[in-house]
Amino acid sequence: MGEYDFRADTTKNRLYIRLSGFFRETDTAEMYEVLERELDKLRHGFDVILDMPGLKPGSPAAAEWIQKGAELIKSRGRRRGVHIANSFLTALMQFKRMLSGTFSDDTTRHAKSVQEAERILDTWDSEVEVGA
Repeated sequence: MGEYDFRADTTKNRLYIRLSGFFRETDTAEMYEVLERELDKLRHGFDVILDMPGLKPGSPAAAEWIQKGAELIKSRGRRRGVHIANSFLTALMQFKRMLSGTFSDDTTRHAKSVQEAERILDTWDSEVEVGA
């Protein structure tokens, strides 16, 4: 069974998502409701940190619900996101494939820890493009 945690930080206008384990379709309806409640706490233009420790590629039905969750996040005004996959590249690749039609690469970065993800978001606007 998969485990999840959604937490809205209203001060930073940031949504923290933590997913681990193997999700089945039966896990996802409650998960979606919790996500909606946390999104209600944030203002348009929020950022997302998605942490996936030990996440295993889920069932096709669960993947559909996760895609719906991503679409909900986008519709509520997600600005940027950082995905943390640690050493679970299979999970990262599955998420990247599932969410490629929802979030673009220029609004998504990758990190190895929550602390690194926070630094990325905190300094995103001050990044200088190479050759600029």
